[in-house]
Amino acid sequence: MIFDIPKQLSHWSKNQILSDLRYMSKKIALLSEEVINRIAAGEVVENPASLLKELIENSLDAEARQITVWIEGGGEELIRIEDDGCGMGKEDARLSLERHATSKIRSDEDLQRLHTMGFRGEALAAIAAVSRLDLKTSEGGEGSWIQVDGGKIGETHLCVRNRGTTIEVRSLFFNVPARKKFLKLGKSKAVVQIVETIALANPEVAFTLFVDGKKVLELFPTERKKRIEEVMGQFPITVEEEGVWGLFSAPGEAKAQRREQILFVNKRPLFSPLVAKAVKMGYGTRIEESLYPPFVLFLSLPPEEIDVNVHPQKKEVRFSDERKIFRLVERVVSRSFETPTPFVTSLTFAPPAFHWESSEPISFPLEMRESKELGLQFEACPIAVMDGFLFVQTKEIYLVDLSLAFARVLYDSISGKKEEMQRLIWPFEWEAKDEELLEELSGLGMECRLIGKKKMAIDAIPARLDLADLPDFLELWMEKKRVDWVVCECVRKKKKNYSLEQAFLLWKELQNCQDLQYDPQGKKIWTVVDRGKLKKMVEE
Repeated sequence: MIFDIPKQLSHWSKNQILSDLRYMSKKIALLSEEVINRIAAGEVVENPASLLKELIENSLDAEARQITVWIEGGGEELIRIEDDGCGMGKEDARLSLERHATSKIRSDEDLQRLHTMGFRGEALAAIAAVSRLDLKTSEGGEGSWIQVDGGKIGETHLCVRNRGTTIEVRSLFFNVPARKKFLKLGKSKAVVQIVETIALANPEVAFTLFVDGKKVLELFPTERKKRIEEVMGQFPITVEEEGVWGLFSAPGEAKAQRREQILFVNKRPLFSPLVAKAVKMGYGTRIEESLYPPFVLFLSLPPEEIDVNVHPQKKEVRFSDERKIFRLVERVVSRSFETPTPFVTSLTFAPPAFHWESSEPISFPLEMRESKELGLQFEACPIAVMDGFLFVQTKEIYLVDLSLAFARVLYDSISGKKEEMQRLIWPFEWEAKDEELLEELSGLGMECRLIGKKKMAIDAIPARLDLADLPDFLELWMEKKRVDWVVCECVRKKKKNYSLEQAFLLWKELQNCQDLQYDPQGKKIWTVVDRGKLKKMVEE
C-alpha cells in the first residue's frame, strides 16, 4: 500500500507517519510498561516460595552472614527478609528497583563466568510490580527507604538502619487477581523448605525463620555435614571426590518420591533429571526400581560448563558435557559401596565359642563337624548358625542374615549369569496366556516352550532357583513383573533353615555377587554386632 502524504503535513517526516500508523493497528498493539512488568513478574515470581528464594539469593550475593525471615499468611500477607550484607547507597537502592538493573554483569562475556547466585535484574522490579514493597538499606552510614506500590516507585527517604538490607513484601498479587486466586492460602511449608534448602548450601550463614509470629527454624553457622544433619537427619554414606561432595541414604531407606533428593551446582539448588538418574544407576541393584534414594549432592563446576538460565525461576540446569557429568556421578556413588569383604572369604570352621576381651568367655553351642566332600578349609574362626543367621567372629562379631544373602545370590543368578541353568528331568508345566510371557521368562534364565494354546513347558531354570519354589516364583511374577521384588518375596515365603555347611556355601557364593552388602531391595545382608549390647543380652 502507498500512502499519499498531504502537503500540509509536510513538516512531519514520512517515517514518523508510517510509524504512527503501525500503532493504529486494530489487532496488534504494544503493551504498556505496567503490563510488561506484570508479565515479567509472572516469570520470576511464581509463588511466595519463589519470591523468597530470589530475595535470599540477593542477600547471599551481598555477603550476608545473618539472614532473618518473617512470613505471615503463607507469604501472601507478608514476607520480610533482613540481612547484614553490604547494603546499598541511595542511588543504587533506587536503581535496584528498575527492570534489568544489576550489579552482577557488565557485558556478554560476564554471562559465561557468573559466580553469583544470579543476575536477573528484573527480580526486585518484578516483585514490586505485583505487591506493596518496602526497601530499607544502608552501607553503614545514612540509610535509604523506598516504598513501591504495584510497581509505582515512591520518593527516597532517609532512615536509620545498620549495614545491610531489609525488604518487606506485603499483599502479594493484590493487583493480579487471576494469579492471586491460585495461591494456596496459609500454606507455608514450601516457604520453610526454601529456607532449609538454601541453608544447606550455606552453612557459614545463620538463618532464622518466623512463621506467623512463631520461630520455626534457627540455624547457627557450622560446617556443611553438621548443617545437613541438623536439617535432614543422618546420612550413612559420604562421598567426596574432586568437584563432588555428597551425603547419601542407605539403600534400604529409599523413598517412593524424589522430594528428599537435593542437588546443588556451585551452591545453587537445582533440579537435574540427568543427575538423579546417575545417582540411581550408582546404587545399582541395591534398591527397587520404583524407589529413589534421598541425597544431598554438591557439584562444583566451572561456570562456563553450566547454564542455569534454562528456566525462568532458575530451577533447572543444563551441562555442556552431560555424558561426562553422568559418568562422574554414577562412578562416585557406585564407589561408595565398594568396601572390602567384612571378614574372611575362605570357608572356615572354628572352636565352639565366642571369645571376648574379658576374663569370662561367653559360649554358644555350635554343631561342628568336618566335611571333606565340600572341600572346606579349616581355620580358627568362631562361627555359629542359629535361626536363619550366621554368626562369625574375627576382630569383630558379624551377624549375617542368610535369607537376604540368598536373595542376593538368587537375584544375581537370574539377572546376570543366565547361562548357568539347571535342566529339569521332567518339564514343569504351567498355564501360559501369551508368547510375551514366554519371552519374559526366557529373559529370566528359563528355557521354556508353548504346549498347545494354554500351557507352557519349562525345561530349565536358573541354577539357584529350587524347583519347589518355581510355582511361587511364577505366581509372584504374574503379580508384579519386577525381578527384585519377586526374588525377595519368594525367599521370604521360603523360610529356609540352613545347616552349617549350607550357610558357608552360601557365603562363598555371595563373594562373587555384584553386591555382598545389600539384598536387591536395599536391606543390609550383614551387620556388626555391638559387643556390649550382646554381652548384656546374654547376661540377662
